[in-house]
Amino acid sequence: MQNNKDCSWAGGFFDAKGYFTFFMNNPQIVLINENPLAVTRFLEVMAKNDIHFRVSEKSKPSKSSKKKRWDLYLLKKNDIENFLNIMEPFIYGKNMQLQLMKNFYFDIDEMKKKLKRIISDYEDLMKYYNQSSHMLIYDENILFERIGWKPTVVQHYTVCDELSRVLYDRFDDLDYLSGILDANGTIEISQHAVKNSSMNKFIPIISFSSSNREIINRCCSTLKNNNIGHHIEFKVNEQYNKGRWQITISGEKRVKSLSSIIKDKLIVKNRQMHIIEKYCTVKTEDLVNENQFGASFRESIDALNKEN
Repeated sequence: MQNNKDCSWAGGFFDAKGYFTFFMNNPQIVLINENPLAVTRFLEVMAKNDIHFRVSEKSKPSKSSKKKRWDLYLLKKNDIENFLNIMEPFIYGKNMQLQLMKNFYFDIDEMKKKLKRIISDYEDLMKYYNQSSHMLIYDENILFERIGWKPTVVQHYTVCDELSRVLYDRFDDLDYLSGILDANGTIEISQHAVKNSSMNKFIPIISFSSSNREIINRCCSTLKNNNIGHHIEFKVNEQYNKGRWQITISGEKRVKSLSSIIKDKLIVKNRQMHIIEKYCTVKTEDLVNENQFGASFRESIDALNKEN
């Protein structure tokens, strides 16, 4: 049975780590992750909604990686259609890909005689959306070269100051934001030397980044609507041919405000968020040696980040 909070978390996590694709002329929905807590939570939410992913556990996915990895696949039509229908209200960053796959099944049923041509068209469009949907493209010629064709109807954006600005609205979903943070967020306490002093300065930081404009707009709107101050930085990465936003929440008051309302919604980074909230509380309420307790909190969070 559908639970909006669970589905919102799963939607945020899928937006960050999942993708829609076509393989050997067949549609697939895929999510790959190395964290067992996140994978278990995601599968539980899916199972409650009668969506059954095929799970492939890889103890050593590559020569360079020593971490165990879980590859999740939806291959059967019934499971894919259930996912598309149930998760549609909770997926924002990859909503165009989701709609494209829904249209695919409609067209397949209506136009079976043209199956091969339809699949080819959808494969091309999916490549285009995966490389451009809600993104600001630096050079569209590089984009066309990578996908291997030039769309007759261009549906992507190019980098410009106006489009790089975040659009705030009434969207407010802390469960979705927690899914994004579990997938792509960083929780840390940075350490800086203080000039002409033996003391160090410790700054709590929560940050995340994305090249998807829709994800950024949704997350920043949620932060603003919960009165969480945040810094936005936009940069163009020429190597990846797209712009990217970095969102940073820093300082004891801002980090404590966010951690107090989102810590129990997190799965992967739950312990880090609890620790950083405690650090902010101690820092703002107690007069203690910052060098001593700041380093201790920083080391605790670093150790957990290495586990994840």
